[in-house]
Amino acid sequence: MTRKLFAGMLATALGLTIGCDRGGTPGGPGATNPTAKAPMIGTADNTFTISASSIKVKQGETAVGTVSIKRGTNFDQDVQVMLNDLPKGVTHEPAKPTIAKSDAEAKFNVMASDEAVPGDFTIKLIGHPGSGGDATNDLKLTVARKDSFTLNMPFWTTGLKQGETKGFTIAISREPKFDQDVALKFEGLPKGVTVEPADHVIKNGQPEAKLNLKAADDAPLGDFAVKLIGHPSKGVDATHDFKFTISKK
Repeated sequence: MTRKLFAGMLATALGLTIGCDRGGTPGGPGATNPTAKAPMIGTADNTFTISASSIKVKQGETAVGTVSIKRGTNFDQDVQVMLNDLPKGVTHEPAKPTIAKSDAEAKFNVMASDEAVPGDFTIKLIGHPGSGGDATNDLKLTVARKDSFTLNMPFWTTGLKQGETKGFTIAISREPKFDQDVALKFEGLPKGVTVEPADHVIKNGQPEAKLNLKAADDAPLGDFAVKLIGHPSKGVDATHDFKFTISKK
């Protein structure tokens, strides 16, 4: 065999070995240097790589993820998978998904709480075999806001006199899948000022709530700002500032 022909065969073999999987770092008994981009010829058959498709989950919901494995010819071990650097409010189960030696993938659930931080995140996948080095790769995770609602009130300031009652309207804007009842509450009302009815609920299907703001004869004078809170059956509250002025009767 000529030196030129041997060099060509060697280059081809290297190309097939190194180019088989460019994502992450390999693991297994053949991966003597976990930081290397690919194992050397002669060890690749004893290694493996892992990968996972990106996952999108909404606050308060669960999404299914899949982690896949690419095995060298001689690698036949079970591999436990760990997900590191999950954002606050996001968990997964099982705690360590396992890809059995006879399988090509494993499923797991990703759960986002109602308070999970929305955004795009990079999660570190670690594949841990029975023997040999760990394999690593990145998983792209997107946490989206859940279907929710907003409360709206007149943009002008409501004015009333001591001893007076004045009506006002609170409108609700719902995202397509938000179908919960919303309880209304006011925080920071000054002494002598009340909202009636005190415990009002905007039922699913209702576009608004009509309420009354009542000032007692001795209600304090001045400009006030209170917080309107909309509390759904489950999920995160919505808030809105409510401003009004009380003048002398």
